[in-house]
Amino acid sequence: MNMLNTFLIASANLPSLDGITNWGQQIIEQVVMLTVFFLVGKYLMNLKIGKIVMITILGGVIYFIIRNWSTVSNWINAFIDTL
Repeated sequence: MNMLNTFLIASANLPSLDGITNWGQQIIEQVVMLTVFFLVGKYLMNLKIGKIVMITILGGVIYFIIRNWSTVSNWINAFIDTL
């Protein structure tokens, strides 16, 4: 019976804490992208090209920070250490 439980749990592919963290990160990335798409669409209707470019750049930077948090935090630590 114990062997059957092991096979069932292994095949269930239950999320670990790492999986939950990745899931939360994906939700935040999707919220950022949806917000950027909404704002770009809003400003596209008014033909405000400067705001579209700025929102696209800002959204890309935020998306990069969320995706590569360990790299960005290392950059921040290195910058603080040089001061």
